[in-house]
Amino acid sequence: MNKKGMSAILLAAGFSSRMGKLKALLPWQGKTLIEYQIEQIHQARVREIVVVLGYQADQLHSVMTQYDHLKIVRNDHYKQGKSSSIRIGASNVSDNAKGIFICNVDQPVPSHTLTKMSDKLIQSAAIIPVYENKRGHPILFHGNLKDDLLAVRENTKGLRQIVSDYAERIMYLEVQDPSILFNFNKPEDYLKNFSEGGLP
Repeated sequence: MNKKGMSAILLAAGFSSRMGKLKALLPWQGKTLIEYQIEQIHQARVREIVVVLGYQADQLHSVMTQYDHLKIVRNDHYKQGKSSSIRIGASNVSDNAKGIFICNVDQPVPSHTLTKMSDKLIQSAAIIPVYENKRGHPILFHGNLKDDLLAVRENTKGLRQIVSDYAERIMYLEVQDPSILFNFNKPEDYLKNFSEGGLP
């Protein structure tokens, strides 16, 4: 599949309440998490990057001024949950996107894993990376599922509902990349992984 047809939605609208500070601005590999994510997605030759902001949007927007290839949108309803940000992100993705990554700002994954996923998206409805028999992130959805992304709701389990609906067409891709399991909800999650792999 032509990676030039890939799009990505980077979700950065949440409160970061369990972390106690904005997760998007935590240091990672000599940058902030949001900068690292943007650059890795771009290095994977993803054509279109839609960044969804909400809480502290102005502060996060100021960090991204050096990137001129982004589509930055705001979710004024971010208090309603992640599904509201996915819907707004999907509504700003091009209709001809061949694949759509759903990336969370607190789940950094390097470009080589994103590229490997892009290369495998042909007939599958979605690709979910797997490391040591554990499912990770991000999920790469086929562009044909854009309408499904536009319809996600918190009360129907968000993305899990789409994965369930297309269960027979999901590819679980084995990768040698433990970062697909990173999930920085609390300070201890971040500090553990920072010491193991996040240092510059």
